[in-house]
Amino acid sequence: MIQINLLPDEYRKSARTPLKFVAAIAAATAINGSLVAVWTWMVFGVAAKLETEQTQLQMEMDGLTPQVAYHDALDEEITIFATREETLVTINKNRVLWTEKLDQLLDVVNSGNQVDHFIWFDDLSVKQEAPRRGSTTFGELKANGHSGSDKWNQVANFLEDIEDTELSGFIRDFAAPGMPQGTQNSPDPDLIPAVNWSFPLTLGLRSPDERSAVQQPNVEAGR
Repeated sequence: MIQINLLPDEYRKSARTPLKFVAAIAAATAINGSLVAVWTWMVFGVAAKLETEQTQLQMEMDGLTPQVAYHDALDEEITIFATREETLVTINKNRVLWTEKLDQLLDVVNSGNQVDHFIWFDDLSVKQEAPRRGSTTFGELKANGHSGSDKWNQVANFLEDIEDTELSGFIRDFAAPGMPQGTQNSPDPDLIPAVNWSFPLTLGLRSPDERSAVQQPNVEAGR
């Protein structure tokens, strides 16, 4: 049906939509459109990018996790072996190779060649004590010896040979022997030699630290 507006023009203008209202609607539409565009970009752009980065990081983490576990296992093994090594060092520091010491003592005895001294022993005993705080005694070697000669100075010669580190390394683990002392036995024609001196041999064992300090230069020189 056709409608004809017979109102004057001044009344017709008032019936039109206001320009401010149109502008407000346009602005609201533009803002909503922008918000929709930003939301769309956030959902489909940033979210997708973050998901891709998360996937990459997860892949890197999955690859690093076995390496980290292997590294932790190595650290644990290193700690265990370091503890074992420390224990072995302590044991080696406290240990005395008595068979080696006896061989060195025999070398000193045989070095006299019945000229500087002629020595033999009735017995020999060794004692080693565990290091204790404040203790100054770590063990000792004791023996009852004989010098096959009527000359007293041969006992002194033997003690000097014991202290000779170039002749033997025997004394490195022991403190220096004391002054020579002994008793001349009565001549016995059934013995060769018939005259001999009886003397005690007592050598105090050095501390583990002292023995280690004396042996360390020799180890480095042999390298």
